[in-house]
Amino acid sequence: MKKRFLMLCISLVFAVTFLTPLSVIADDEPIETQVPPKLTVMGDSIAAGFGLEGYSKKDLSKCRSYANILAEMYTEELKDQCSFELANVAVSGDTSTQLLEHIQSGQFDDALKDSDCVIISIGGNDVLELFLEFLRDNMQLNKDSKLKDVVDQVSDLKVVLDGLNDLKDKMDVALEGFEANLEVLINEIRNRTDGVIIFQTLYDPLNGYDPAFMFQGISKDKIGKLDEIIKEHSVDENGGTRYLVCDIYEAFYEKGTELTNIKAMDIHPNAAGHELIAQCLDETVRTQTYTYEVKNEEVSEEEELSSSAAAGEKSVSQAEQQQSEESSSDNSDTIRLVISIAAIVLAGGAAAILILTREKKKK
Repeated sequence: MKKRFLMLCISLVFAVTFLTPLSVIADDEPIETQVPPKLTVMGDSIAAGFGLEGYSKKDLSKCRSYANILAEMYTEELKDQCSFELANVAVSGDTSTQLLEHIQSGQFDDALKDSDCVIISIGGNDVLELFLEFLRDNMQLNKDSKLKDVVDQVSDLKVVLDGLNDLKDKMDVALEGFEANLEVLINEIRNRTDGVIIFQTLYDPLNGYDPAFMFQGISKDKIGKLDEIIKEHSVDENGGTRYLVCDIYEAFYEKGTELTNIKAMDIHPNAAGHELIAQCLDETVRTQTYTYEVKNEEVSEEEELSSSAAAGEKSVSQAEQQQSEESSSDNSDTIRLVISIAAIVLAGGAAAILILTREKKKK
């Protein structure tokens, strides 16, 4: 009889001690999802949607950029689970140096805070701006020029080739600066968010555009080096992943005329290009798992109560407040009851152990 009593007490002690906290005071587990509830997009004009119908520097939501395409997809997918938020802070014309300055100044802190995923498109202006500068200075390029026409008008090939050699040197210096900025950039972003970071490679707009044959070699070489830097720095010294790489270069390979506005001397993606970038990024995004938390019902009631009080609905607010207090009181009573039971059972367990000790001494 004493042994049965002892075993019963010990079983109750374990049940109350280990099971009760899980059911009474444990927080809700985060819910997993395949897409990020908060997505941040940053970088240059490619990410901003420059060149698309409806593009506005003041409002990046007006065009069908890849950022907005993803936002539309994820809003629909998460509508029955949680809200979706897009923060697109891309700035047309930004180089890696300027993006780094924006981040270090704290300008993008709100966008990065609590972000589940950060997509970055940067580096194009570091090297391509030098190319456009070369065309303006050496080949009489203006806003109405077409690249084919500019090439056809070249009269002194030697001058152009000499200029290209100088351009290559300038691009190499720019690539060194990009690599140095990239290291700091990733660290600055990581200091501001624990979210997944995805870095896009840069496509080659001249690839597949025959009239630009004179420049295809330098374009392939320098953009290739830029993308190589992006890939190399995606892992740390121990082989761990620092950020994911979405290879847009491969997706655009030999499709410059189909996916960009290069025929009009515009290197930016067209509508079809943005659709493809969105598709590629979505595939990369879904290689990871994201989480969100359901709001506690009691918190929601308090927020509703506060809103009602502010609106002057005093009688309703008082009723809700009373109900909330009663609910809180009930919860407090329940917890006190559980604690009391636990204390009694623990005391019983202690007594049982004491009895067992005495029995052993008698034997």
